[in-house]
Formats: sequence, C-alpha cells, structure tokens
Amino acid sequence: MKAVIHSFSGTGNTARAVQVLGAQLAGAGYEVAQRGVDGRAEPPAEIPDLTVVAFPIWAWAAPHFVLAYARRLPKAAGARAAVFATCGGFGAQGVGEMERALRRRGYRVVCSGEAVYPDNWLLAVNPEAGSELDAALAEGDQTVQLFANNCLSDEPALFRCAFFHKIWSWPIARLFRLCGRRFLGKFFIADSRCTSCGLCAASCPVRAIQMDGAPETPRWGANCAGCYRCINLCPAQAIQISVPRLAIHLGVNLALTVGWLWAMAEWRERLPLAVAAATAAFAGLTVLQLTALDGLLRALETRPALRRFFAASYTKSFGRYRAPGFQPGKNGALSR
Repeated sequence: MKAVIHSFSGTGNTARAVQVLGAQLAGAGYEVAQRGVDGRAEPPAEIPDLTVVAFPIWAWAAPHFVLAYARRLPKAAGARAAVFATCGGFGAQGVGEMERALRRRGYRVVCSGEAVYPDNWLLAVNPEAGSELDAALAEGDQTVQLFANNCLSDEPALFRCAFFHKIWSWPIARLFRLCGRRFLGKFFIADSRCTSCGLCAASCPVRAIQMDGAPETPRWGANCAGCYRCINLCPAQAIQISVPRLAIHLGVNLALTVGWLWAMAEWRERLPLAVAAATAAFAGLTVLQLTALDGLLRALETRPALRRFFAASYTKSFGRYRAPGFQPGKNGALSR
C-alpha cells in the first residue's frame, strides 16, 4: 500500500505533524511519500491507496495555493483520502472546505482532523517559549497520533464544524483569500539589522518578496500569502511589523469601507447600480493602495530619518517561532 502526503508548512507545525503521521503510517505497512506544496507546485498524476492533504489554517481556511493545488489533483473514482490541518486555536470551516474540494475530484474522504500547535501569528501573538512551547508541541503531536490511528481504522472519522461557526468563518476566509492576505506583507519592514542575506525572498512560498535598493532590503508584493515565514525565520530578527505602515493601511481601508457604506445609503433608491459602482470604486482604490501608496511609502523609507520612523514596531520585543528542526527547502519540507 502507498500513501502520499501533500503538505505545506509555513514555520514548521504542519511539517512536524506530517513527520509524526508519516512515521505511524509507515509503521502500519504503508510506503509513504511526501510532496511539498508551494505556489508553483503541480500535483502528480498517480493516485495512491491513500492521499493526504495537510496544511496550516489561516483565517479559518487553507492557504489559497494549497486549496488550488488540491483542486488540480487527478480525478479519482472513490480512492481514499484524508485531510489534516494545524492551527493556533480553532480551524472552523477550513477542514470541511478541503474535504469538499477532494470529493469534487472523486476522492472518498475517510478521515479528517486538526491539531492545535504553537501560534506563529506575530501580528497579535508573542510566541510561546520554554516549557509552555514544549507542552504545546507534545499536545499537538498527540492529536496527530490519534488522527493517524483514525486513518488506519476501517471506520470513517471526520472532523465536524458546527453550522454557526461555518456561517461566520466562511466570509472571513474568502475575504482574506481575496484581499486580506495581500495586505499582510505591506505591514512588514526590515530594520537596520537586515544583512541583505535574501533568505526571506528565497524561502517565500509564493515568491512575493524581492530584494532591491542599496543596500538591498526585502520588498513585499501584493501576492503575499500571509504565512509569516519571513518574519519568523529571519536569522537577524530584522523583519518587523511597522506600526506606521499598519496604521496607514488600516486607516485607508476604514475610509474606503465608510465610503462604500455612504454610497449604499446615498443611492439606496438605485441599489443595484450603487452596489456595482461603489464596489468597482472600492476595488480600484484598493489596487492603488497596494501599488501606488505602497510605492510612496517605500520611497519615503529610503530616507534615513523616515526609515527609523517607519521601523517603529512592537514586534522588536517579540520572540520568533520555528518548530524545532524546521528548515524550509524549496518544497517547504522538514529537514534536520
């Protein structure tokens, strides 16, 4: 029997889970192969005895490129499949969405689940450390072992999300996938500790980071996936969340949202036209925000005095998170 685990890991939690799962499947007699997924990966043509898709939960959903990858898996006629997610708290509708994607490709999902691992979301979380980190990793590993046992069982064992949680998490996931993730990189800045090593650009799963300027510093494009790999894995801890950038972009977003709501109220008698016109204007201005405004901020940051201003950040006092032993290769796989 053969099992293929297709996975992506931003800072190592999913890679760690895949190692635990793979070892348990191999111990039960499976020939286990692991395939890394990034923004350019293409699925293989083979359909093994068991197909596993593993991923981290972002904004209560799978990463956009992992979901797109799963939707390109070869069509199967009832072949067995499993879905596994890692998250910092609760995955809501993310696992169920991936289940549906696999079923549409003809797979029979026999097992699904999620495990809570340490959070890497430095926008709002200072990562765990010491004994708390060790305990969180051990608890996550234990959940993966239970999931592996379920995969080996003859009885289906599927993760179920309450309908209420599906209702509120579904629109958030789609808004994040469409627009929200694109802003996350716009909050980042490399401070004076940056050595221009280029690791952030080389390890970005969607090639959203370019090195430019003199000296070279990272610049984040609008195709950022929001994995937080760059800020967590920077060897100099030079990447920060810029408070001024965060305030400017969130302020512009708030102004655009208020403008959209005002247009709805002002033109309520011609609501279909108002929705179309206001939404088109909102989308156009958002594109300008991600391009022209970001370019202006980047230009201002080249001035030494202003760069110190833009580099103001609370994440300078935060730790960083990388699962023990995680070294992302070109496929985001775990190596030691």
